[in-house]
Amino acid sequence: MTTDFFGKPISVYTSQECNEDGFTFDLDQLNKHWIKGGLSPLQYVTTNLMNKGYFQETCKNGVPRGQELKDNRCANCEVFVKHHGEKLACVTEEKLNIPNMLDLITQALRIFKKKPTDDWFVSGIIELPSGQKQKVYIAQNETGRYTVMLPEDY
Repeated sequence: MTTDFFGKPISVYTSQECNEDGFTFDLDQLNKHWIKGGLSPLQYVTTNLMNKGYFQETCKNGVPRGQELKDNRCANCEVFVKHHGEKLACVTEEKLNIPNMLDLITQALRIFKKKPTDDWFVSGIIELPSGQKQKVYIAQNETGRYTVMLPEDY
């Protein structure tokens, strides 16, 4: 046991705490039983990886960020009501881009299946929604399931 060599850890930061702090996204939120016969081996994706095209930012009217005032829906939006002679900025919110997320999960599972049975780590290349190639790491966490991340998140 590693505690025999190094003693008790000074501190422990669990995957759940990491998720609560916003550093990871819990894939179980999508659907707890999306793999036939039980849970997926993949549990989390880091938000740094998710920011590479897996979120879709839109306002409450569905106008994508960057398209404000170019869309007819903005003309009647109360957020764009004149205030002291100037228009206010559009308020956008992040929503999951479900097709992109499903693609990420599919690609990550292909990489995961190449992992030797007794190993806790595997890496591979995925294609981001932008078309760029990206190296990802998939590492086992303390729950026995795995987190998909960028190399700099490791």
